Amino acid sequence: MKAATVEVVKDLLGAQWVQSLITIVIAFLLWRLSIAGITKFYARRFVSRFIPRVPTYASITKSIVGALILVVAVIELLHIWKVDVTPALWSAGLFSVVIAIGAQATVRDLLTGAFFLFEDAFDIGDGVELTTTNGVVTGLVEAVNLRETRVVDSRGYLVSIPNGSIVFVANTTRLPARHAMRITLPLRTDVSTLRQRVTEIVNEAVRSSDFGIGAAAVRLEDIAPDSVSFSIDFQVPRQHAIEAESTLRERIVAKLQADGLLPGGQMDQK
Repeated sequence: MKAATVEVVKDLLGAQWVQSLITIVIAFLLWRLSIAGITKFYARRFVSRFIPRVPTYASITKSIVGALILVVAVIELLHIWKVDVTPALWSAGLFSVVIAIGAQATVRDLLTGAFFLFEDAFDIGDGVELTTTNGVVTGLVEAVNLRETRVVDSRGYLVSIPNGSIVFVANTTRLPARHAMRITLPLRTDVSTLRQRVTEIVNEAVRSSDFGIGAAAVRLEDIAPDSVSFSIDFQVPRQHAIEAESTLRERIVAKLQADGLLPGGQMDQK
């Protein structure tokens, strides 16, 4: 009786439909585990609000892994059912040639989009000037994927541009912006000493900044009997311009007050 039961189990496990079911279940579990692993990988190593392309990278990775698992599962199912795939491969080869000829534009869009993504040409929120085969589009990048780039132009229109038609990219956001601020100080010492001290304070504030501020230049702007004005010029990435100027001004003023060069510092409170 036991031997007969064992034989029945072997026959069931050897049945093609059972093997097919097992293959499908394994493929499904592998796909779910891969999706979970990819999501955890990108979540641990990248922050999407700082790197807007992370969701796109994750989506591409999931699609590639899913396609590979599907292909392997299909091949295994064909092997289980002893299907001769040679004629199908020849037919698929001819069909692929026909499809490839008709889908050249799509393939070009996908390849160009991949280059744009991995070369970090632009990010979501960047201001760009895109020279395409049909003209020039200027605006803010709304979305980026492998096939197309969507830009909100100056009229407020959402323009979808196939990546393959983009000939030249100018990223206006990443160009350094030139900024200047003016500070007026009481004239309590000679101008040269005061200018030297202001330069030291400005350079210290620039070095401690996290906004990629370039070297600052301090020059005498105006002088009066009881006051002197200095102009502080600096370069900063355009996306950080407003925040960088505010932070730099605050640090400079705080240090000037601490040194007693501006009212409100510790020396004035003694």
